[in-house]
Amino acid sequence: MKSVSGVNFPGRLRPWVEAAFRGVNTVVVLKRVILSKRTWICFLILLAISLIAALQGATQYSQDRQLIERLDQGYPDSINLISPSHYWLGMSDGFFSSFYHFIFPLLVSIPLADLIFEEWTTGNIVYQLVRMSRRRYYLAKVSATCLCAFALCLLPMLLNMVVVNALVGQWNMSSFSASYAKLVHGTARLADSTSLSQQKELFSGLLEASPYVYAFVYYLINAAYAAAYAFFGLAVSLFIRNRYLIVMAPFILYICVWIAFSLIQLLPWDPFNFLDPRQPVTHLTYAAFVVDFLVLGLAAGVAYVTGVRRHQDVLG
Repeated sequence: MKSVSGVNFPGRLRPWVEAAFRGVNTVVVLKRVILSKRTWICFLILLAISLIAALQGATQYSQDRQLIERLDQGYPDSINLISPSHYWLGMSDGFFSSFYHFIFPLLVSIPLADLIFEEWTTGNIVYQLVRMSRRRYYLAKVSATCLCAFALCLLPMLLNMVVVNALVGQWNMSSFSASYAKLVHGTARLADSTSLSQQKELFSGLLEASPYVYAFVYYLINAAYAAAYAFFGLAVSLFIRNRYLIVMAPFILYICVWIAFSLIQLLPWDPFNFLDPRQPVTHLTYAAFVVDFLVLGLAAGVAYVTGVRRHQDVLG
């Protein structure tokens, strides 16, 4: 057993752990990605979608709230269940809210999936491999890709939440949580049965605690999937020499899986459906989040390692 940063690891694992601890290479790649025009263009597009969805959501909330307050007087739970949280990104039926959920695998992949391909075509990869080992080079690319994709997806969603709340002037969601808890336990005073559709199959306890927690958990899961899709694109770049196909590969996978699961009637296992905080289909399971993520990550990881070994004689 040998020690790395005070922790003992088997001899075979030691080189990989040492490479992971040398974060300087990842920082260099992160800086290069952050300063890239494509990164900023994609981020600004995601941000624009987020802000337009916030304006749309705040307007819709004000209209719906005024209508419910007139129609459901005497039913405070029905009124409380109309909350700004239902108009955050991914949680409303607005076009831009749904569009963000649809397009994020593509926009996070455009500046990231072809990082290695770009250095291959410019010859910069030779310079990079002179300065560091192949293992450190490829680990840095994976780390930077996943971190950037995670942030690109997450930040606009969090900003949307803040903007919606600021526009409607409401930050305290405790009245919604209290009424939702009554809804779950069957004690809510409702004007009609339409509010019953708000009960969630998954993470319902989080909504009882706070819609902030519920939304944040979903946003983290979406960001994790964004990182996995970008990693998949990076792995594909080791086999394909077409930039457009490389950056489109994660989105093509996302859509193909959606079509395939729709055809075989397994919608609860399709990321397009279970990543949606609205939970648009029934029979959702927690297992779908884990199994699909592991399959995607494993497929990307195996493809990445295979691609690295494929070019070992060229880049060694």
